Amino acid sequence: MATFTIFNPNLSCITMRVNQWFVLLFLVISGFVATHCNVNSSDKKPEKEVKFRIITEAITDNNSPYYVDTANYPVDRSALPIGVFDSGTGGLSVLNTILELDEFNNSTHEPGSDGIADFISEQFIYLADEANMPYGRYYAEGKADFLRELVVKDVLFLLGTQYYLSPEDQNPHKDKDPVKSIVIACNTATAYGLETVREAMDFWGLNINITGIIEAGAKRALEIVSGNGHEHSIIGVLATEGTCASGGYPVSITRFAETLLPGENIPVVQQAGVGLAGAIDGDINSFDPEATKPRQETEYFGPGINHPGYPIDTTLWKEYHFQTGNGLLVNKNPKGKITAIQLNSVTNYIRYMVTHLVIKVSQEFPDHTLDVVILGCTHYPYVAAEIQDHFVYLRQSDEKYQHIIPEDITLIDPAKSLAIGLYEELTDTDLWGKNHYSNSRFFISVPNRLLQENRIDEVGEFPYDWKYGRDFNTGLQYVKHVPFSDKWIDEAIRIRIKEKIPTTHKVIFKN
Repeated sequence: MATFTIFNPNLSCITMRVNQWFVLLFLVISGFVATHCNVNSSDKKPEKEVKFRIITEAITDNNSPYYVDTANYPVDRSALPIGVFDSGTGGLSVLNTILELDEFNNSTHEPGSDGIADFISEQFIYLADEANMPYGRYYAEGKADFLRELVVKDVLFLLGTQYYLSPEDQNPHKDKDPVKSIVIACNTATAYGLETVREAMDFWGLNINITGIIEAGAKRALEIVSGNGHEHSIIGVLATEGTCASGGYPVSITRFAETLLPGENIPVVQQAGVGLAGAIDGDINSFDPEATKPRQETEYFGPGINHPGYPIDTTLWKEYHFQTGNGLLVNKNPKGKITAIQLNSVTNYIRYMVTHLVIKVSQEFPDHTLDVVILGCTHYPYVAAEIQDHFVYLRQSDEKYQHIIPEDITLIDPAKSLAIGLYEELTDTDLWGKNHYSNSRFFISVPNRLLQENRIDEVGEFPYDWKYGRDFNTGLQYVKHVPFSDKWIDEAIRIRIKEKIPTTHKVIFKN
């Protein structure tokens, strides 16, 4: 719907002589136009609802690759799939938790296991926005609005019917089902995009629920702390730079604490795992298996000895307990002084992140206990055992950490709380389907090779400066969404999926 601006002159400022009847006629006509063209100031869409051009184009431009025919969106939605998206393959850990959930009786919907997967009758559509990941860097590069636009586009893909078989295809296939509910499995996407896409959903007139993972994790952490007595307890958050900068977890924890622990002040300490999500997903700027020495600064964005935000502190060498070899790239000058250090293994990124979380707690809340740590990135559950191991190592390495790190420290994967909430939502809205999760479909974004403006490197990815240098509202289709295949999923990632989340692995590669 177009929005018009009508100029209504201030009649008291008109200096020429005008017939009063003409003035009256003018006012009547102006009122009629304002009423029927919806130009009354109270009827205007708030600026934030039209800030992203894609939101209006999605329902007005049927040539757009993100077009959704909202006027003919299915009314009976119970048979539709559930949409899940993440910045990469990390969100598959969330989907796996959903697929394996057995917390309810499927016949009565009452709490209690019945030996049958709770979502056995549901089909899912999963999107990994691999071409644009990691999302956690966009805020640091001043591109929070571009990130929000990416989240809107992820949602539009799930709502729509279009996809491509390959990035070379010019014409999309249009046989993908739209969805009845959407799960944002990505913490960073939830932190920056949840409210934007909820407002967009209202703008589109679609009553489709969108669930974000941060609220689920915050609520679960407080439930555990309240059960532990919570005196001198502290909640730790391990997340991406973007999620930490957003304050999403502290805000949600404070909000839920008002209900679960009224009057209590539970401190929250965050630590960004800068570069870790990228390393887990094989992003070349975080982890280069071929590197034998530190790379150029433009080719690496993990912690470093001179990093202004995430320095490697050589006085913490014992705490880091880094792996050596190609996992730790070091340069020294002729006198043997270290001049550069770069992390080049998932293990070393984990050890850096965990160490600095514990150091922050010891400095800011030395009398508190780190009872609970939220794994605030969907990639982190894949490496939960290594995260736990380094907490154990720090506790055993120095007695000053023993009162900070309890023997029974709890790592929270927010996915289970999210899955329970999704089950309750489908029950409350009577949207249970009669399909089977083995029929789920999986898509991944790849750079659009037919877009002349695109910059794609020799390995088929966006170079760092292009990926984080783009702006929103350009109208360009930077990526195409194609089905999962071995061509787009690295062997190391496929092995990790098979080992860590075998249920999801079977569903993906069956299809």
